[in-house]
Amino acid sequence: MDGVIEMPVIEVNLEDFRELLGRDVSIEELQDRLPMMGTSWEGATEDGFHLEVFPNRPDLLSIEGLARAYSSWTGARTGLKSYPVEKSDYKVVVDKKTQKVRPWFVTAVVKNVEFDDPLIRSIIQMQEKLHVTHGRRRRKVAIGLHSLEPIEFPVTYTTKPPKFKFRPLGERFEKDLNWILGEMKTGKEYAWTVEGFKEYPMILDRKGMVLSMPPIINGEYTRIDEATTELFIDVTGTDLKAITEVLNVICVTLADRGAEVHEVHNHYPDGTVLTTPNLDPWGMDLDNDYVNHTLGSEFTPQESAHELEKMGHGTEVNGDVIKVLIPSYRADIMHPIDLVEDIAIGYDYDNFEPEIPPISSEAGEDPLEVFSRGLRNFLVGLGLLEVVTFMMSNRDKLFKRMSLPEEPICETDNPKMEAYDSLRNRLLPSLMEVLSTNKHHPYPQNLYEVDDVVVIDSSTETGARSRRRLAITLCHSSASFSEIKATMNTILENLELEAEVVEGGWDCFIEGRRYTAMLGGEPLCWAGEVKPEVLESWELEMPVAALEMNVDNLFKKIYPEK
Repeated sequence: MDGVIEMPVIEVNLEDFRELLGRDVSIEELQDRLPMMGTSWEGATEDGFHLEVFPNRPDLLSIEGLARAYSSWTGARTGLKSYPVEKSDYKVVVDKKTQKVRPWFVTAVVKNVEFDDPLIRSIIQMQEKLHVTHGRRRRKVAIGLHSLEPIEFPVTYTTKPPKFKFRPLGERFEKDLNWILGEMKTGKEYAWTVEGFKEYPMILDRKGMVLSMPPIINGEYTRIDEATTELFIDVTGTDLKAITEVLNVICVTLADRGAEVHEVHNHYPDGTVLTTPNLDPWGMDLDNDYVNHTLGSEFTPQESAHELEKMGHGTEVNGDVIKVLIPSYRADIMHPIDLVEDIAIGYDYDNFEPEIPPISSEAGEDPLEVFSRGLRNFLVGLGLLEVVTFMMSNRDKLFKRMSLPEEPICETDNPKMEAYDSLRNRLLPSLMEVLSTNKHHPYPQNLYEVDDVVVIDSSTETGARSRRRLAITLCHSSASFSEIKATMNTILENLELEAEVVEGGWDCFIEGRRYTAMLGGEPLCWAGEVKPEVLESWELEMPVAALEMNVDNLFKKIYPEK
């Protein structure tokens, strides 16, 4: 069934990679070693290879960043690399009107750029991948690259009404903003990012010439070609940290090709002046005892520092504490555990010797897993199709689209993807999403999943607890309350259990066609026919009857001693 999320895959030219490394390297070596850096080898090509990069490492989305990391990791050029930023008086003004639509704006000027074919291909690829990952398809972050030569400062970041006209990139004549959003391919593709705005973000220079309409399209006025040697870079978005990280990645990528980076002073309406880019490293203290406790190693502080330097960090050892200087482009470092992971990667996972822990315990599979497997096998016998969905979700899917009241859930502090920023507290929304993405396939679509959800529990050390659940959706033209209740009864009869059915249940089910089943005085199952408005929110035209069952309660009832 559909619904697979693709990680960014970059194409690397082998000769260009060798030139950036400064040495010859075979495709066999790269196939063997690159995956140990935390990437995934996707195969060789005629001119090089494809590599899957995880979204938490945006610095590896360019061939320059990959060569920088590989060169350091293999010991050729270790330690912190310095990226100087030249002083300048370039000025940008951020209009107050932007604060309600797309509030954050950071910029840089880069000079002495040699736009040869390898750099052009690398920049285009990096910009595209950053938009998809860090930028969440341009909604959170959007990048603009412009020729500096025609721009007269100060540059102004403001908004303009729908009838405002300018000449978009690739067009011969001026077009108004409504036409761009409704007729141009790029405009139609990204119109959703500015949906509901009365005025749209716009970047203009002192003469009033349009540089860009972020996050949609650049203007023809600042088109880049192979003769361009100086760039003005803008990054707009809804999150200052994210756009700053992206700007840093772009600047160091160009600097690795020999370009000079110059600062720009961004003046905000509240009087704040942000001078960007800031390519200085930032510091974090790392206790070497924490490293050894986590990895089960016996590294000295100097040995840990050596591995960190292989990952591009700067270090200073003071007793058992390592002062780590983290490069400005490493957006993935947020906690000491991330540095411990870098030490493990630097040391090379292949060099760790596996040890059987000195713990006496009875060998065997977890009884709950054995029970869950039997439950899955039984459900297949009922003609249901098993699906396995992501543990991560978001509030829109869990509550709004399900017509359920919001409640506390586990959320990530710095999510890389807007669609996956929370841990699910119910299974049913995951199955509804599968139905939604597969509505073009034949019916009936009768699905089930037995898996974990996470609920808030203040009594635990982490403040949350995993719960095993079963969810079933019956989707076809005659799906009904009676059918889903009969399915539940069949499951309970097979387990020789009987539940008490009471009226009421979750708000995602139609009132009068829903129920809650109780077992031993505790809620066991919530079921019913899904409301039309919930079906509409998932763009489903077929009726759906569904249930969600507490497998933990079932297990405890059958095996009270376990």
